[in-house]
Amino acid sequence: MLLPLPTAVQDTPARDISEDEIKQIAVQASRNDPDAFSRLYRLYFPQVFTFINFRVSSREDAEDLANIVFEKALCAIDRYRPKPAQFSTWLYTIAKNSIIDHYRRRRLPVDDEAEASAIASTDCSADPVACLLDQERKRTLREALHALTDEQREVVECRFFFELSIQETAQAMDKTEGAVKAMQFRALDNLHRLLTEDIIS
Repeated sequence: MLLPLPTAVQDTPARDISEDEIKQIAVQASRNDPDAFSRLYRLYFPQVFTFINFRVSSREDAEDLANIVFEKALCAIDRYRPKPAQFSTWLYTIAKNSIIDHYRRRRLPVDDEAEASAIASTDCSADPVACLLDQERKRTLREALHALTDEQREVVECRFFFELSIQETAQAMDKTEGAVKAMQFRALDNLHRLLTEDIIS
């Protein structure tokens, strides 16, 4: 059963809730508390959707896939334990694997829909000119991201699309926090250079 999309009324974003409070809500959800899981859904849906929407070919696919992520999380929530995985990194792993499964079902390489995604995820009905500019920015950013190493790209996705902290990103990638900070610095430096070159050329 698909979960309904969140309404305009949202809880405080997950990044503004303390780790201890998130842990407490997740533990309650793991004890089959539907209200607790519903709150986690409202807290995390925006960042799960944003992460997926940049990786798949249409907004509709992204909405469906985001709901699938939470369906999988709901099915497995009674097995969730706050250690070793924080809820955010546990959910990120589910989202990442769901994207891989999505492409595998279509028998496509994981990044084969890159061009289509940059074009299809924007509604052009309201302002076609703004839409074209938005599509071009997405295409340029996507091309720059794909010029990074796999680890640098994953750091950017964790930090700026899924909105994980340095600590959470280190946990998700099985790296030290120092390594994540170094990869983030190199990734952002490379992105700045690549995007600057694109503007000049």
